Order: sequence, then structure tokens, then C-alpha cells
Amino acid sequence: MAKTNPFEFNLFRAIEVFVAVVETRHVTQAAEMLGITQSAASQQLQSLERALGVQVIDRTTRPAQLTKSGIALHKRAMTILSEVESLRAEVRQIGSVPLPQLRIAMLASIATTLCPVLAGLARDRFDIPELILTAGLSSDHQNLLRSRKTDLAITSDTLFEIEGLARYPILREQFLLVVPKGCKGPLDDLEALAKTLPMVRFTREAVVGMRTDQHLSRVRVNLPRFIEGDRSSIVMAPVAAGMGFTLLTPTLLLDGLAEGMEIDVHPLPFAGFYREIALVTRERELGDLPDAFATASAHTLAAAIAARLPDLPPDSLQLHTEEVAA
Repeated sequence: MAKTNPFEFNLFRAIEVFVAVVETRHVTQAAEMLGITQSAASQQLQSLERALGVQVIDRTTRPAQLTKSGIALHKRAMTILSEVESLRAEVRQIGSVPLPQLRIAMLASIATTLCPVLAGLARDRFDIPELILTAGLSSDHQNLLRSRKTDLAITSDTLFEIEGLARYPILREQFLLVVPKGCKGPLDDLEALAKTLPMVRFTREAVVGMRTDQHLSRVRVNLPRFIEGDRSSIVMAPVAAGMGFTLLTPTLLLDGLAEGMEIDVHPLPFAGFYREIALVTRERELGDLPDAFATASAHTLAAAIAARLPDLPPDSLQLHTEEVAA
């Protein structure tokens, strides 16, 4: 009598469904992301559990939680999906077949600066017929990559030390004191400055806002909250209007400067801090494309900053690309 194969179903599809459920924490959202019905997604999960002989998702909680077996499976499942994507990329390269579509997520503060250059690179060097560009907060980028809703992200999120993602550094930039044009200070004491010119800052939900608050706490500088925004141009506009000061990096100033906002920048009067911008993508999927896009981004941002901020304080910007540094 022939033995029954416990994997007499689409194992790879079941793994895709399982990972999508883990990332979204809801079967319905996972099904929508994969373009299938909720009942089909539930059936795939049940088939996977029957084949493995263990329960991988605890359905008694809301949202659903992984069991110990599910945690182990998720780690292996991410490796399997990454290997399959690598295989697809290698086959495309061998057959000289261009990518049918490339999805790029970017920081909102640099999106308008980078879009034309990256679009041209995708078309002219990599022969990509369709490019989808989105701008947003760095806190969104990790989920977009892990749920496979984007192919690469140009981001400042530092939480990318996770398995399956490759990082291509672009630049490292110092935070600067940004004041209204012609402001005389006091520029060496922010607490004194804040008595007549309050601080405008990013919201705590934004990574840059969280890092700013953390650093001010470390250096024991207590500044009351005045105006908060979730975009660099929103933070910069009140400063240009003479209503406050802020702490921003060179790339965070680009959009506002392009819109004609007038400000002055100075080094911080205490121990400085910085942020890094990098291109992050899944490992071994896009060949030499990530390196080319990271290099182009470094060149483009360096040129834009030099044009908009010719009197930038020394050491405010460090480019990671050797060709640009040279």
C-alpha cells in the first residue's frame, strides 16, 4: 500500500501565507496582501499544520500569536523565501531578462531629490519598464520590506540588523542647529535660546524625533515642546517664519530650501549626534542594482547639499561611497 505524502499540497504557497500572517498579524490582511480569499488563506495554514503535525499559530488570542513551533518555523520560512527570491534573481540574470517592476520606498525628505536620478538609472542601465516610488517615514520601511511590498528602501532606520536584509551605506550626517535667517542667539545655550525662540521638532512617532529626544536627554538639555510635525518641511517652515528653532540634518533641510525657506545653520553647542542613510534590500535578490542605486543616491545627495548649503559646517556630512569621497 502506497504511503500518503503529508505534503500533497502547495507547500511553498502555504509558507508564503504563514509568513504574511506573521507580518500582518491577521489572516484577513494577509489574504488581501497575497490576493487570495480569507478562507483560502485559512485552508493553507491548516494544511501546513496538518503536514507538520504541530500547531504554529495560537488562534485563541487576538491578534494571533505564534506558538514555539511557529517561531521556529518563521525563522526557517524567511530563509526559504529569501532563497527562492535569490533563485529567481539569478535565473533572470542568466537569461538577461530585466526586472518587470521595481518598487522603491524612500524617506520623504529626500524623495523629490532622488526620484529623477533613480528613475533614469532604472530605465537606462537596468531596462526596468515599471518603477513604483513611494515616500514616507523610516519607521514604515522595515514592515514594507518584510511584507514584500517594496524591493528596496532608502532609509535612516537603524533597526535593520535582522536576518535576510542587506545594507548599503550612503551617508552619515550630523544634526545641526537651525535658526531663522539672521538670528543672533544665544546660539551657545539652547535652554536660554528657548526662552525667546521655542523649539520646533519632529513627533516622537518619527525615528528622527525619537532620536532627538533621546539625545537631548543624554546631554541634560530640557526644552519645552512647542510645534511638532511628521515631515521635515513642516518642522522647518515655522523656523523660516521666525517662530522657533530646530535640530535637523542636511538632507532634512533639502525640501524646505528647495521651496525657498531661508534659515541659518550652526554646529550644536553640545556633544553632537548623527544619523545614517542607507539602502536596505533583501539579500542576494537584485544583483548589482542595490550598489548602483546607493552610489547614485550618494552622488545626488552630495551635489544637492553642496548647492543648497555651501557654508555647511565642517564634518557635517560624511559620504560612505569611495567614489564620491574621492
